[in-house]
Amino acid sequence: MNKPALTVLAWGNVSRGDDGAGPLLAEKIQQLNLDGVVLQEDMQLNIEHVMDLHSQTPVLFIDASRKPEHGYYLEKISAEADNSFSTHSVSPAALLHLFEKTNGSTAPEAFLLHISGKEFELGSSVSQHTQSALELAWEYLQDLFSMPQEQWLTQLRMGCTE
Repeated sequence: MNKPALTVLAWGNVSRGDDGAGPLLAEKIQQLNLDGVVLQEDMQLNIEHVMDLHSQTPVLFIDASRKPEHGYYLEKISAEADNSFSTHSVSPAALLHLFEKTNGSTAPEAFLLHISGKEFELGSSVSQHTQSALELAWEYLQDLFSMPQEQWLTQLRMGCTE
């Protein structure tokens, strides 16, 4: 594979109900076996994930979120020092900021795909609410990945909600 067209970082805990949305979408993306995608899935976003980023490769973060009431929400994000930074977990914006500090270069263009979630209790299953949100997000991603790789970044930009 040449330079990847997209890095995808999906995270969440499938043992915590709707929190498993990121890994569930990552599994579907993995099954597509796309040449231009570097996919990383984890229980949480860690500072070590800075090693998965590259200046010239856009990144799509995927996580369950209470932010959208229904469905999914795609937002463009940028590097930002925030209070989420710790040695165990970090926000996507803080990870991009860490990338800039450790590499001395601009962070890659980045997007965060929020999947609507409501039930995050340990031992719960993914709710019907989030199952519906996952289906909508998966339709969006299937449309994205059905396009030529050169169009992915443009489509991500156009898909962002203000």
